[in-house]
Amino acid sequence: MEITVEGWRAGREERNEAAKLSIADLPPLTDEQKNVAKKMGISEEDYARSTYAGRLSQGRLVEKTKRLARLLEKQLAGFSGGAQIERVRLVTIDHEFRVDISVNGKTVPFRVSEETVDDLFEGGSGAIEAQIVNRLQNVLAGQAA
Repeated sequence: MEITVEGWRAGREERNEAAKLSIADLPPLTDEQKNVAKKMGISEEDYARSTYAGRLSQGRLVEKTKRLARLLEKQLAGFSGGAQIERVRLVTIDHEFRVDISVNGKTVPFRVSEETVDDLFEGGSGAIEAQIVNRLQNVLAGQAA
């Protein structure tokens, strides 16, 4: 199964963590990054902090995507059509997870908003999980026929 995150962003938490780092602990910039910082008119230190925050965020987004993949995989185990997840992709600009599921030799797309997934993972609501599972079952039932 392929897990991808398209794009990146750094939230307040990641920026705060980056701001706490000493200059010595910041990631070194490549020559290209130094040139970008210069063209943008920001200091190399600020650019390095932004880069660090982006890396933190990227790691967290990948983990969230993996967690959703595990949840969906668990649900697919009970599906009689032999459905398997091919790819789970978070498109950050659209705040949407796009899942490709292989069913009976076809690729079936399934989408779920990042907000819904956040609500599920942050609140642990059984109702939200049931909503996602119902949508998934409906999408797959339409393909099994």
